[in-house]
Amino acid sequence: MYKPQFYTTIDREKIAKDISKEGFDPLVISNGQGFIYSLHQHPETKLLVFLEGSMDVKVGDKTYLCKRGDKLIIPGNTSHQAIVGSNGCTFFWSEKVV
Repeated sequence: MYKPQFYTTIDREKIAKDISKEGFDPLVISNGQGFIYSLHQHPETKLLVFLEGSMDVKVGDKTYLCKRGDKLIIPGNTSHQAIVGSNGCTFFWSEKVV
């Protein structure tokens, strides 16, 4: 489930609290330009909220250009991969069993 600009006016502390209310335990991850997450899948549901920069995330056969404020939930056992954009990317990452 991709929600562009879901968090455009909320600060990091508030975002972390909102994510926690959904049952996730968010961590801040930062990657440099061009970092690649190879194709993979896992049983846990993954939640990503993008704080700075951008990342192209391919989920199944759809690709999302994720930017600041976007929220992406990847269901468990769904193949996905990603590549970080030209300005790097900082995002909240969390997984949980649903």
